[in-house]
Amino acid sequence: MPKSKNNILFVDEEKKQIEAFKKMLMPMSGQWELHFANSAKEALELIEIQPFDIVVTDFHTTGLPDGELISEVRKQQPGAIRFILSKDQNTNKSMHSAMYAHQFISKPCSAKELIETIERCLRLKNIFLNERVSKAIASIDELPVMPSLYIKLEKELRKEDVSIKNIGLLISEDLAITSGILKLVNSSFFGLYSKITTPEKAATMLGISTIKGLVLGMHIFNSSKTEYLDFSIENLGEHCLYTALLARAVIQAEGADTDTAEKTFLAGFLHDIGKLILCVSYQPEYSEILKIVQNENIPMSVAEKEIFGFTHAEVGAYLLALWGFDETVVEAVYSHHNLTEPDSDMLSPAAAVHIADTFEHELRLRHQENAPHILNAEWLEKNGFSSKLVGWLEVCAQQLDKDLTNINP
Repeated sequence: MPKSKNNILFVDEEKKQIEAFKKMLMPMSGQWELHFANSAKEALELIEIQPFDIVVTDFHTTGLPDGELISEVRKQQPGAIRFILSKDQNTNKSMHSAMYAHQFISKPCSAKELIETIERCLRLKNIFLNERVSKAIASIDELPVMPSLYIKLEKELRKEDVSIKNIGLLISEDLAITSGILKLVNSSFFGLYSKITTPEKAATMLGISTIKGLVLGMHIFNSSKTEYLDFSIENLGEHCLYTALLARAVIQAEGADTDTAEKTFLAGFLHDIGKLILCVSYQPEYSEILKIVQNENIPMSVAEKEIFGFTHAEVGAYLLALWGFDETVVEAVYSHHNLTEPDSDMLSPAAAVHIADTFEHELRLRHQENAPHILNAEWLEKNGFSSKLVGWLEVCAQQLDKDLTNINP
């Protein structure tokens, strides 16, 4: 039986834009059932009679308040992923419109960017359609924003002739980020025989995906503040960095290629970003969660589920998905407490982060009164990885014996 096509609706009042959509998306006509509407009225008529997997519309539609059309789509078809495609490139405004849309793309965009974004969202449908998490994100007054350096890097990477030299020049504009990256690449963990003194050389050694993650992670950890909360962002940042390094070591021990190792490092470094968002944005609730963790000796994620109905893993994955991160990274963040991916005989970034997160807590135990992180033994056994755990633990222990004291995110 042939696989059914995904139904996608594009809404734009500019006829030239609709024609551009048709031309750009012609190669996908065999996989997608494409529908087009020139007005909000026409779009509403279509969504009343036709279920859609994705609806793409401009934020501004004549005759309706901004965001009203996408809000109506949310009401009538909660199972549809909602896109806003707009000339408005205000990142803060986009993030605060999360209650309306799951993804934002700035006009103009290339056919490649549009198709890749739609395909990524279809693969991440289970994350985007978590209504409780999307409402929590939408209710936060001050979400972390993309640092300007990260946005510049993204723009540079979209060019056909990506230049490592230009990447290095962009990074050097931010002295704090440059300092942090150079400390990391020069740490003994990477085993380099010569000192790296420029962002350009750092980008070459670490890889661009890793550089992007460090730029974002360092910005968020350094800009987030908590008050009246027994919670150390510095310790969290250190844990995330160690987890990233260990996850990368584990997956490299399994023969992963450079791209996979970079994505694994990135996922490890960002795996607890949801915890940072929750503890800063919901301080009274998170104080209660910390008390529950200490008094009942249960994992943080269990206490979060009890108070919020969701965990920091889901929040972090949702935010990274909104920001357009690779689905490999998003899935790894989403499942770093409980592996949910299909069976595989190859170690994935998600599994590597799950293992590294557990090992990091075990090897660098700081709060002995807290419940331990538990490996998903059933999944590991089922996929034939149990016999490798001792070897991976030794790899991680060896890495932690090296001098990482100068790494501070």
